[in-house]
Parts: sequence; C-alpha cells; structure tokens
Amino acid sequence: MQIFGEYRINVTSGELGGDSGDKVYLLAPGMLATQYQSIERSLYRVPGVKRVRRIALLPLERRYFELDILLRHVTDPVLSVDREGRVVAANLAAARAFGVSLDRVPGLQLQRFLPLMQVAELLRDFSVPRYGLQAVVRGQNFYLNWSPIALGDDPSGVDSMAGAVLRLYAQEQNALISQPLRPMALWDFDLRRQSCLQLRDLAALTVPLLIVGERGTGKSTFASAVHYLSPSAARAGGVRIAPCEGNFALPTHLHATGTLILEDLHRLSEEAQIVLRRQLQELPPSIRLVATCGDLHALTPALAQMFSSLAITLPPLRRMRPALSRFAATLLRQEYPEMDALELGEAVQDLIRRHDWPENFHGLRDYLVAAAARCRRRGTRRIDRQDAPELFPQALLPWRDWGRGLTYREIMEQLERAVLGDLAASRLSTRELAKELGISHTTVANKLRKYGLPAQKK
Repeated sequence: MQIFGEYRINVTSGELGGDSGDKVYLLAPGMLATQYQSIERSLYRVPGVKRVRRIALLPLERRYFELDILLRHVTDPVLSVDREGRVVAANLAAARAFGVSLDRVPGLQLQRFLPLMQVAELLRDFSVPRYGLQAVVRGQNFYLNWSPIALGDDPSGVDSMAGAVLRLYAQEQNALISQPLRPMALWDFDLRRQSCLQLRDLAALTVPLLIVGERGTGKSTFASAVHYLSPSAARAGGVRIAPCEGNFALPTHLHATGTLILEDLHRLSEEAQIVLRRQLQELPPSIRLVATCGDLHALTPALAQMFSSLAITLPPLRRMRPALSRFAATLLRQEYPEMDALELGEAVQDLIRRHDWPENFHGLRDYLVAAAARCRRRGTRRIDRQDAPELFPQALLPWRDWGRGLTYREIMEQLERAVLGDLAASRLSTRELAKELGISHTTVANKLRKYGLPAQKK
C-alpha cells in the first residue's frame, strides 16, 4: 500500500483469496498504463509477490455480474428479502409480476405484493425451506418456493434466519385439486421446537405420516406443512384436505400426485375406518398421505398399523408454560397484524401461564381476542388485568385416578415426591432444583432426604 501511495494511485477496494487462496486483488480505478508499468516493477520487489497482472473484473464483481446476467435470463420471478420482509434484490421477471419498474423494487415490503401470506411469521420463526406455497400476485396464481438464508453454525436455529430467497412459478393443473393455503406459522418455541425439527426430517419421506395431539395443538397446521416442506410433493401437485366425519368417503376426482390430508381419524366409526382402510390401499403410491388424530385408542388395529411407521406427537400448551407468553404474543400478531404495539401486561401473562388451556391454541386465541376487544375499547395498546376475562382453572392432575382413600396430606406428599423425583432424574443439583421450584436450598435437601431421592452435587 505504501507503493501505491508513493505513485498517488487511489485503491478503492480489495479482495483476498482467489481459486488457490493465495491472491490479492486491488481495485484502482483511473490508473494509467504508464503508472501500471512503473508500479509493476516496484511490486515485484515485495517479498512473496510472484506475479503482477491487470484483470478486467475482481472475482466478486465477476460473480455479481454473472449472477445478474443469469437472473435476467430466468423467466420466473426471483427475489430476496431481509428478515423484516423488505425486498433486497429482484430480477426483471419479479418486477414485471409486481407491476413496478426494476429500480423501484429494492426496499419495498413483500407483504404489499403477497397480502394473504404470513410473511412476518415465515421470516421470524421456523427456518426451513418451503416449497409449493400458493400465492396470488396481482390476480395471477403462482407456486412459491421459499428458501431461508441462515447465519451462524446452526442453520436450523430459531434466531439464525437473515432473510430468504423466493422463486415464483406458474401453477399447473395436473394433480390434486388444491385447496386454499392454511396458515404456515409453526411457532417453534419450547417443546414444539423438537416437533418442528422432526417434521422437517419426515416431510420428504413417502410413507403415510400421522400427526397426533389434543384438540387445538396445531395438528392441521402441521399436516398442511408436510406438503410445503417436501420439494417432491409440492412440485408434483396440490393438497386436498378431507375432514373425517359422518359417513366419510375419500374425495372424488383425485389425480395421481399431490398430498392428501385426512383430518381427525378418531371421529370415524369402526365401520367407516374399515371402509377407509380398504380405499386407502387403492391410492396411487405417488400421493403423499397425511392424517391427524386426537385419540390413538379410537383407531382400528388395521388403520393404526397403516400409520405406525411415522408419527409426530404435538405437546399441549400446559406442558409449555415457559413459552406461553411468547405463544400469546405471536397469536396477537396474527390476529391483529396492523397493531404491532399491542402487548400483554405482566398480570395477564401470569394468568395465562397458570392456566391449563384444555382447548390449547383455540382457547388461548379466543381468550386473547376477547381481552384485546376490551383493550381497544379503552383506547390503549396494553392488555391489562381489567381487560382479561375471568378464568376458572380446572387442573388436569393425576390424583383423581389414584387418590381415592388417601388423605389430603398423603395426596400432597405423593404429588411432591413425584415432582421432586422427575426433577431429580434430570440430574439437577439441589441448588438448581431450588431455583427451579422457587424454594430454599435447605428445603429441597430436606425433602430429598425425606423421600429417599438422590441428590446431585455440582
């Protein structure tokens, strides 16, 4: 750099590496041929310099221009967005689809062009590729491939998403009659994180998949996501959703490819399940079969065996109390996207955390909608205790099964021993147990000795 300074040559940028990793590239616009001839001799005197030559483009510039030329010749709309949903770059086909000039696309909000899609949730939570999402842009139907841009060592981490690259392509009417897109926000918080990762791994497989969970845990959302997480299924065709109720029969006009979702198998009678099992044997193997079920014991052995290879169990909300405030905030964003500042007061968060939510997300959503309505009538954006409807909790405890004949003290001791035993099995120290339960270290140590439970020392 001292040599460039002596010859008064302005170096504006540089790059290290090259194909063999041992090159230095410098950009010096405006350098004259005579200056280059003079500086070349000086550069050869620098230790380690073996060759000096002029090139037309820096490698990074070449890659940029090559990519730009490639995208210009791609007839499908292609664009990238940041984590806030703003368009960073787009090709000419995308600008035409959006109805704006190419130089106006960067900086625009993607939600403006895809008003029916949950752009904010797709960019916020579950960082896996999505394929074949249905999108409508200015009255034209598209399929959309959504490939997240991940940062960090863990590309599947919740906070690793930096944005996404999107490709839109025209729909083809050659498969299942596709139904409207279900909400795709999977909300991978707390224990649902493991279910989301499991879904990502199983979505690309071909054997029937069963989603198990209580009412309101998101079985239908996960079942729909199977289609949009499988590149082969989404490329092959659409998705058909068939609720299982009454005198159920498989939908007619099924084509040879796509995804078929059977909702709530447990609602079918034994006779209907036998008929369904026989019909499913005749489905083409190219149709991906996904089913949801709330009660495995209600399935006939033959139907249960058909879905015995792959299954995902969704946890209820009462098992995810540490994340209930986050779930509630996400639901508020979904119900009131125009009110980003709507938030929950600490007293309401505490109420939500203590409740068991037997209806899970259905009950929590309705509760928040009622509280938000009162909050908006008051003209505020903070949901306080006075806005929240009254809750009448009924804990789902196991003592009803085994507590008959025991006194209150004996029942409480049984529960206390079970709680301490579960936590002690996780190999927490007595101090960690005390912090987890919110009691003193001495109290925990005494209770462990009382019940004969092992204490970890760290």
